[in-house]
Amino acid sequence: MYHASSIRPRYQPAVPLIDLPHDEAIGLKPIDFSTSEVSAADRFEAWRDVHSAAFDLSPGRDRSNFRARHRTWDLGSMAFQTIETDSLGFASLAEQSRRDPLDHWVVSLFVSGRCTIQGCGVLLENIVGIPQLTSLADPFHGHVVAGKAHLLYIPRDTCRDAAHLLDAASLTLLQDGLGGIFADYMLSLESRMAQLQPDDLADLVAATRALLLAAISPSPDRLEEAGALINHALLERARQCVQDNLQNPALDVNFILRGLGVSRSRLYRLFEASGGIMHYIQRRRLLAAHKVLADPLSGRRIFEVAEDFCFNDAAEFSRAFRREFAYSPSDVRAHRPLVVLDRVSSSPHAKDLTDLLKRMQN
Repeated sequence: MYHASSIRPRYQPAVPLIDLPHDEAIGLKPIDFSTSEVSAADRFEAWRDVHSAAFDLSPGRDRSNFRARHRTWDLGSMAFQTIETDSLGFASLAEQSRRDPLDHWVVSLFVSGRCTIQGCGVLLENIVGIPQLTSLADPFHGHVVAGKAHLLYIPRDTCRDAAHLLDAASLTLLQDGLGGIFADYMLSLESRMAQLQPDDLADLVAATRALLLAAISPSPDRLEEAGALINHALLERARQCVQDNLQNPALDVNFILRGLGVSRSRLYRLFEASGGIMHYIQRRRLLAAHKVLADPLSGRRIFEVAEDFCFNDAAEFSRAFRREFAYSPSDVRAHRPLVVLDRVSSSPHAKDLTDLLKRMQN
């Protein structure tokens, strides 16, 4: 953590934000800084100096009592950062005619708030949940409305063989299906940092690089290199799409294909282990219906629950339910004060461990 005594008078971070030499690497211990650590009058200048190696920042309407914080992980040949900030303006050092701007690319993903950026004849509004690629060597400026974002700093040496692709994609949004996968990947990085060991960093950087290049310029070689990551991410996105639409009658193969932007054959391969996509959809609907029927507070009748989860009639629902669970919906309803299923608990009322674990399975 930074302390006021360690950052005055120029508010320089104790460890450089990026371009950290490998032999000084601090592993996965994050670099933390919050403007709450300095006096209210100095907070914006502190934040400005902390990021002065990459950006020239300017205050929003009210620079007094400016609030912001960051947590940054040194990955050796990349850096990953989470930022929460009040509104401010920013510009690249190249925009300000500074000498020797960093030759890094930055992928930014906004979780909340809004960002507009202008440069090289492009006016771009960053969209929450969609990654944006920017080269720090390009002139650009913009404005951030208070929010939270994840930033991935990528030195040129890490992707020198693909520099022309990354340069061409600067000041663009990665909006296609693989861009969405990369967004999911960035969202997962923060939660996984604490689980990683220094020996994992080389693999993490290689996987991140492969997935980013596949998102920017998908080719057979790049897709193959990032294949395992892409398939895992696609499967999770498909599962989430199903879970979010269990009560939507339009949920079918075509609905999921439109959301994922993949081929029909690829979607089928993703769900081979689950008995097929339509079997997976039906099973998730039955599990959700089981939860409703087992809830003592639910007053829904069986045929209403069947309709809620898109079964044509109660008889069809009952047959499918019995095939899945080996008992009927009315059995669950009759014993629901004792049968509390599909919940994470140590309740003795589950039939056995297998019964409990199967209902917990995604």
